[in-house]
Amino acid sequence: MLARTLTLLRPRWPAVALAALLLVTTTATALAGPWILRYAIDEGLVGDRPDTGVITRAGMLYLGLAVAGLVLARLQVELVGRIGEWFVRELRSRTVDHVMSMSVRSFDRTPAGTLVPRMTADVDALQDAVQLGVVPFAQAVLTLAFLVTVLVALSWQLALVCLLPAAALVAATVWFRRASRSAFARVRDRVADTVTELTERLAGLRVVRAFRQEPAATASLLGRSGRQLDANVTAVRIQSVYLTAMEFATVGSIAAVLAAGGALAARDAVTVGTLSAFVLYLLLAFEPVQSLSFLVTVLESAAAALRKIYGLLDEPVDLLEGTRELPDVGPLHAEDVGFRYADGQPEVLRGVRLTIRPGERVALVGPTGAGKSTLAKLMARLFDPTAGRVGYAGVDLRDVTRRALRSRVVMVAQDGQLTNGTLAHNLLAVRPGATREELAGALASVGAGGWLDSLPDGLATQVGEGGALLSAGERQLVALARVCLLDADVVVLDEATSGLDPGTEKLVEAAVAAATAGRAVLIVAHRMSTIRGADRVVLVTTDGVTELGSHDELPVPS
Repeated sequence: MLARTLTLLRPRWPAVALAALLLVTTTATALAGPWILRYAIDEGLVGDRPDTGVITRAGMLYLGLAVAGLVLARLQVELVGRIGEWFVRELRSRTVDHVMSMSVRSFDRTPAGTLVPRMTADVDALQDAVQLGVVPFAQAVLTLAFLVTVLVALSWQLALVCLLPAAALVAATVWFRRASRSAFARVRDRVADTVTELTERLAGLRVVRAFRQEPAATASLLGRSGRQLDANVTAVRIQSVYLTAMEFATVGSIAAVLAAGGALAARDAVTVGTLSAFVLYLLLAFEPVQSLSFLVTVLESAAAALRKIYGLLDEPVDLLEGTRELPDVGPLHAEDVGFRYADGQPEVLRGVRLTIRPGERVALVGPTGAGKSTLAKLMARLFDPTAGRVGYAGVDLRDVTRRALRSRVVMVAQDGQLTNGTLAHNLLAVRPGATREELAGALASVGAGGWLDSLPDGLATQVGEGGALLSAGERQLVALARVCLLDADVVVLDEATSGLDPGTEKLVEAAVAAATAGRAVLIVAHRMSTIRGADRVVLVTTDGVTELGSHDELPVPS
């Protein structure tokens, strides 16, 4: 994981090297005080007459180093902050790009409730580590390394006295690192479980209330929250044990050094200045040791979050983007297409051969579960076939760019999914550079101009989360207006009028006719009214497709 992180930081390696140099320099200046004090005591105070010149020089040296340390520390904090924020932004950007590259089928395997913590709670944990953990942790480790070197240089005898408490502290730290890693990994898992449960319950709140499932939903959420609490308590308990061991090592070291130092000073084995500097350095060592418990906690939490994010980035992307452009016009065709949702599962579609010519309307019919919607999604490349290929004008859709694909083929789903924001925001999502006149014109072209004029706020009308403030018909009108804005050559309609009342259905059907005029259309239909006007009607089964003829040729009443 460290190697992978360093690879991501490659563009910032020069800045990382400069930050490391500043860290070493500021640490050295911060630890110079006791050594200067030793010089002042042994050279300026011990003896028959104090040497005020030595004391003055020591004071001026200390002041100069302190000011230099403050300036360098300020530069170091700013530099490390920039590096850390860049890394978090890069990681978030890569995560979003990866998720956006996943096919619709991938989201069936990995629910949105599981993905949300990766891009929110886990990234926030990394943000905390960048702001609170990385620099203090590195400084604490570097400070301890400096202090061990200085303590041995001052008096190897006194350094030996500290070995036993230090060994106990090292053993406690090793145990804490192992225990906290698994503990914080469980915390991240429990956080993901809680967020997943909450997301799913909120998404299905209408169903929960309709069937009076509030008590069961609350109990389920509280159960997951309780398991998250248990995981957090376990992590805190491990931390408390480590803090106790650290306090014991601190007290033991001070007591042992004072006893041994007094005896050595009495035999002139160490000077008074050396003993004073040793005790001060030992006291300085306790602060980074004590802070390491908190810092290790922050970094272990961040490491657990980073493993989760890297795990998501390692999920295979089965909807890779190509590099080719598409011809201006041509047929959309499926060639011996087969599809299964997972290895080992039966094929949903097999040997499908279908061509939709420019300007042609083709309707897909068939029993429930036969694969009509699956075929439509394959034709729009929401995911790729497991056998055969789907192409446009002879070009495999897997070889083209997303921009080129969506400029030719667009899909309108059953729910006309909208995002929280204004009406203009949802229209601009498909064509960011469109003017307000073009947005209003797109709505007018699908027969929604009067509806737009009736809205007090017009294009600034809030649609609510998922378009909840609009009716089902109004959501579909907005979705069809998007088609007009994109001006695509092929429109795939997946039950665009399903679930609508008869009056609204007629309104939306008129909008569909307006939005798809002059375009090739692939319609997924259950109702006979939906396929009225189709040039061809195609029966879809797991064994392939069978052309039944036009709507007027079907031997069924309309």
